[in-house]
Amino acid sequence: MSKFKGTADSIKAKVADTQLSAAREKSDTIRLWENYKDQALMWRSLALIQIPATLAAIIFAIVMWSTREITLSVPSKPMPGIYAAQDIPDNEFVNVATDYINLIATYQPGTARKQFEAAAGMLKEPLLSKFREEMINSELGAIEGSARTQVFYVDPLKGSVIRQGNQVIVTIIGERIKYIAGQELPAVTSRFRVTMTTIPRNVINPYGIVISSVTFKSNVKGEQMNDTSDITSMGADR
Repeated sequence: MSKFKGTADSIKAKVADTQLSAAREKSDTIRLWENYKDQALMWRSLALIQIPATLAAIIFAIVMWSTREITLSVPSKPMPGIYAAQDIPDNEFVNVATDYINLIATYQPGTARKQFEAAAGMLKEPLLSKFREEMINSELGAIEGSARTQVFYVDPLKGSVIRQGNQVIVTIIGERIKYIAGQELPAVTSRFRVTMTTIPRNVINPYGIVISSVTFKSNVKGEQMNDTSDITSMGADR
């Protein structure tokens, strides 16, 4: 009888140990969850956001793929030796206009003659003859005689490009500052409008872009970009 009693007590002890171990494991699991609860909630939130976002991205990609269109832009065949203005991108005309304005509007007495001669090579008759008469034969002497220096700062936010058939008009606006005998004069907001066209191209001028007209106006601050009341002038010293 005592033998059966001892066996029963042993079984009760093992059951109690098992229950204690299970409770301990449960307690450890709870503590582990509490330690990583914030991270778990964060990853769950990310998963809930990522799943619909991924599905939406897949649907968008499928729609874009199924509705895609391939457009080939083939320029028209240029005439022998000449490009049409409409076949030349805007930036090429802007570069030519900017180079010309830099040559005639930013100078020093020692470099003005060389710059004006370079600018003359960009002009087309009858503008070329007028430029030589007014700028090289007249204005250049005044610049060298008075030791006048000028700087023109282009405002890149105020330019424009207008196309009219085989002509392209580039408007450039900026601040013009003169220095006479070392004294700085007040800055003046000035506007240049450079009209360009094309001639047969060559090695030096691969697009054949030439300047056919230049207009200049001072004190244009606050005026509208499409104001056409320009004063025709060859230079930037009026």
